[in-house]
Amino acid sequence: MSMEAEARHAALASLDRLIAVSPPATVEEAMQALRCVVALRDILVAERRAKGATPALDARLSCINAVLSLTWSGAVPIMGFRRERLEQARTALQGSEAMA
Repeated sequence: MSMEAEARHAALASLDRLIAVSPPATVEEAMQALRCVVALRDILVAERRAKGATPALDARLSCINAVLSLTWSGAVPIMGFRRERLEQARTALQGSEAMA
C-alpha cells in the first residue's frame, strides 16, 4: 500500500470515529482526524514538489484541501460537532481515492 493510500485510510478511519453515533466524539478525536487529513495533504504536496503537477495530482490535492476545510469547520465549531460537514468531508475523501 502506498503512503498516500495508508494516509487516506487513516484519515477515513478517524473521520468514521467522529461520525459514529456512539460513543460521542471527543475534541482529541477531532484533532486526530485533522492531523490525519493534514498528513495526507502533506504527502500530496511533497509528491507535487518532487514530481511536478499533473491534473490527477492537482485534483486530489484540491479535494484534500476541501476535506481539510470541512473537517476543521465540522470538528471544532463553537457550538458542538457538525456531523453533516464531517459526513461531506468523508464522502469527498473517499471519492478522492478513485482519483489516485
